[in-house]
Amino acid sequence: MHPTEQGIEGSYDWVLVLLSYLIAVIASYTALDMGGRVSSSQGRARSAWLLCGAAAMGIGIWSMHFVAMLAFRLPVHTSYDLGLVLLSMLFAVLGSYAALFMIARPQLTVGRLGTGSLLMGSAVAAMHYTGMASMRMEAVITYAPVPFAASLVIAVGASAAAMWLTFYFRGEGGIRAFYRKLISGLVMGGAIVGMHYTGMAAAHFTESGASAHGMVMGGAYLGYAVGLATLIVLSTALVTAFFDRRIASATAKLSESEQQFKSLFEHNLDGVVAFNLQGRVTAVNPAVTRITGYTQEESLEIHLTELRSAPNPGDLQRYFHQAVSENSSVKFESVVHHKRGHEVAVIVTTVPIVVDEEVTGVYGIIQDITRNREAEQLIKHMAYHDDLTGLPNRRYLLARIRELGTNPGAMLLLLDIDRFKMLNDSIGARLGDELLRQLAGRLRSEAGEAGTAARIGSDEFAVLFPWSGGQGEPEKLAGRIMEALSRPHDLDAHKLHFSVSAGYDLSAGCESHELLLEHAGTALLQSKKEGLGRALAYTADMDAATREKLELEKGLREALEQEQFEVHYQPQLDMFGKLIGSEALLRWRHPERGYIPPGVFIPVAEESGLINPIGSWVLRTACRQNRAWQLEGREPVPVSVNLSIKQFEQPNLVEIVQSALADSGLPPQYLELEITESMAMDAAATEGTLYLLKALGVKVSMDDFGTGYSSLSYLNRFPIDKLKIDQSFVRDLFKEESGASIVATIVAMAHHLKLSVIAEGVETREQLEFLREQKCDQVQGYYYSPPLKAEAFSRFWDELENGTKKG
Repeated sequence: MHPTEQGIEGSYDWVLVLLSYLIAVIASYTALDMGGRVSSSQGRARSAWLLCGAAAMGIGIWSMHFVAMLAFRLPVHTSYDLGLVLLSMLFAVLGSYAALFMIARPQLTVGRLGTGSLLMGSAVAAMHYTGMASMRMEAVITYAPVPFAASLVIAVGASAAAMWLTFYFRGEGGIRAFYRKLISGLVMGGAIVGMHYTGMAAAHFTESGASAHGMVMGGAYLGYAVGLATLIVLSTALVTAFFDRRIASATAKLSESEQQFKSLFEHNLDGVVAFNLQGRVTAVNPAVTRITGYTQEESLEIHLTELRSAPNPGDLQRYFHQAVSENSSVKFESVVHHKRGHEVAVIVTTVPIVVDEEVTGVYGIIQDITRNREAEQLIKHMAYHDDLTGLPNRRYLLARIRELGTNPGAMLLLLDIDRFKMLNDSIGARLGDELLRQLAGRLRSEAGEAGTAARIGSDEFAVLFPWSGGQGEPEKLAGRIMEALSRPHDLDAHKLHFSVSAGYDLSAGCESHELLLEHAGTALLQSKKEGLGRALAYTADMDAATREKLELEKGLREALEQEQFEVHYQPQLDMFGKLIGSEALLRWRHPERGYIPPGVFIPVAEESGLINPIGSWVLRTACRQNRAWQLEGREPVPVSVNLSIKQFEQPNLVEIVQSALADSGLPPQYLELEITESMAMDAAATEGTLYLLKALGVKVSMDDFGTGYSSLSYLNRFPIDKLKIDQSFVRDLFKEESGASIVATIVAMAHHLKLSVIAEGVETREQLEFLREQKCDQVQGYYYSPPLKAEAFSRFWDELENGTKKG
């Protein structure tokens, strides 16, 4: 009950009171939410949200006051002046506009907060007391000073709180922000309602004889209607803001996604070309210009059918149609022509563009591998050619022997300069090198396009010919070449005369091409024994190689049955001398002949097929021993086991490895299988086997890297973990000019491919220091230890850990 002067008392309709508070809460929440929309918008959208927000917030506050006034009942007829009612609404909207305008700024300073709260508080007070003045009844309203002043203070304070909370929550989203805004809305609604009812407490009503005039309205039902309409307005504003926020959030995410894609597209180091289904280029990134030389404008005028690539011109078109028809990606190597005319080696990946589960085009991703190819060719050239003469070396020669095959066959001629050391000492190293270059030039000329001339030793040369001639012709060819090399050589003031000895063999008379070089070498040695300046053909009675091979094969079978084989382990260490693994090496201890070198019996085992059971025995033994070391409490490290070509070609190789791991209990990550580069010849089969082995969890390394057929494409394609630099490169580090360059290039290339590198055959401190400077990862060799039996390896390990062994 609210007492009035002269006995007039008022009362409240509590339904409308609660409705007024509900409206105040919703209006407060709407203000908090609208603040975020105003501050996050720009331009016209900002102005629109500012006006809509001010209208929704102002109408909400005005409606709360109006409904609260309607909730107050006097025992006299009460109506309201429509003009003043609308004016009070205008004050509420203007106050809300001022508040939202202030909080839309990037910073809400104390000055702005004070100014805004005064403007909004004054507007709210003006709205309230203008609404009171709009009452038309037979009574006069007077105000008590203290409650009146208190209502003004509350209006300004509530406005300040509303502005601060709206600014604070304007950028937040999510369920937590919803609850925080709801709680703040309940508090703000209470403050606004408190201001109104404090103002009502300041009002005193005195009877008078005045009557209502002007345009008036009244009735409690009007209060319900206004409250309901206001709730609808505010709810609509909230729903609109909610969905606008969802749309804005989705738009922001889409924009971010587009910017990320654009950044990936524009800044990608690889070229990206987009084709539509008709094969027309629709977009290219800047990298395409760098790779091809064509500007973006020029590229956009190109059609798929105009593109030609080597070595297979139709690859791009074929893989384009495959991507469209099968919705699949394809990666292939190719060569594209730069605008300036030179060729660029690339790896191209075609990727279908899928929109709504439909292929709408194809991306062509172009990776420039020209530098890698050049590095590969440089390594290959250095590995396969002699620095001094430019001729192919022994490695190249052996590769050519394998390539020629038995049809039409081959003739290999080895030539040696008689008494070269004495000759070189007499004329000096400089002229000796010049003499070798002259000999290389003559030999290259005599070999012609059909033959392959090579330098395979200090003063030893070779010529390999495809051969299908008749009897007697090889001797004439050898004599002609020997005569050309023996002609006098003019070097400065020296006129040099010397003879040349030679030995040769035909591959048709060899059981394997690997023996061709051996046979020709045997013939050369025999010719020098019989007299200088001669050429001899190989004959079977020159040595007992055949008999020796048969005896070795028989002995190998007995060794396998009688357990004459041993596995020795050579330590592998990191560059700081810590043991990180071992390599298992096969040794044969013959009961009569003692240890037989692996280089003697391994080729016989491979040729006879015994390498498969022997290799399986080595694998099982190495796994068991490594597991035994782990069970002793030693730090787990991998053991490396070599796989020969014949072992690798076994169809049940994966099952053999899996069985060895299961029987020994060795975790697969502690087994490393070493393959050779020659296994890469059948790339598809090798790739499939390697991936099956990797699926077991074992590691794979490439042994003797640099001496075979590997290429960067194989290294990219195969799941290789480690490269092993062949010991011949390490041995020649400081003997040949190219030795250090080859090793440094291999290490750099391996690290570029994210592969670790181990160098074998390290025997000197100088070699170790060089490898350390090149950032090689691991080493093994006699500098640290020769291959050891398991017991001796354990002692070496203990000494290394105790610091009594160099590391």
